[in-house]
Amino acid sequence: MSLRILHFSDVHLPLPPGAWRSPEALHPKRIAARLNFILRRGNKYTESLQKLNGLNEFLRREPVDYLLYTGDTLNFGLVREFMDAAPRVAETLTLARQGALAVPGNHDLYTGASPAHYERHFGPHSASDLPEAATSTGYPIVRWMGPEAAAIAINSSRPNFNFWNSSGHVPAAELEALGQLLARPEIANRRHVFLLTHYPFDEAGFFHGLRNARALLKTLQGHKNLILLHGHNHRAYTYFLPNSPVPLYCAGSLSKRDAESFWLFDLFGGVLNPRRGVWRNARFTLVE
Repeated sequence: MSLRILHFSDVHLPLPPGAWRSPEALHPKRIAARLNFILRRGNKYTESLQKLNGLNEFLRREPVDYLLYTGDTLNFGLVREFMDAAPRVAETLTLARQGALAVPGNHDLYTGASPAHYERHFGPHSASDLPEAATSTGYPIVRWMGPEAAAIAINSSRPNFNFWNSSGHVPAAELEALGQLLARPEIANRRHVFLLTHYPFDEAGFFHGLRNARALLKTLQGHKNLILLHGHNHRAYTYFLPNSPVPLYCAGSLSKRDAESFWLFDLFGGVLNPRRGVWRNARFTLVE
């Protein structure tokens, strides 16, 4: 069996005109975050739409079987952002030959009103092939990828009131369901199981990381067929979990200036060949 799978994250598409002309823009979190965006972050993502179009061009040039997306399409979770940006990323997800799986980032679930908007736009790419394994939150989500591979998504993002609190948390019920899912023969007997979420699996920082990272890692212990995928950190990297054969890949940001990246995985039987996509000469290309 051979498969080609691409993982990308943190697109942060620009705000459409008039996005701030609505009452929801007056949410205290958004007022403070907008100032931070103007002074610190915004100039790094001015060409994000160009980078997303560059990914589309790459996918037409180098077709993939599956796309795995770990969120942060937006910046402030505004309705106008959802209406403009979400369909663009959803269109990208349709370019995979066999299917796609998406999870939200913290900027997608910015306030309490955001989850409903996210589900409306990304629901088709968040449906599970094993719905009975999900909790009342809709997670974990399972996507079969042939007889030897699968993808599982868990949701670590949640609305936080303060803009400076960008921490994540996997609900206890999802962790319990994930442990049961990983023990099922149809998962345990697969050679490759991609586990994806927005937040880093092993960073437990109180204001920026995954607050229950230790509990998540404990749930994963002993499952050697896993490949961990996440975003949130806007730099690409990979390493093995300590004392484990399980690799972890952070996609970084697809669109951050001078740090654009994604991961491409070619599966040949039991062999996993990862390569990183980088932005060079106004197009994405692969490096070993």
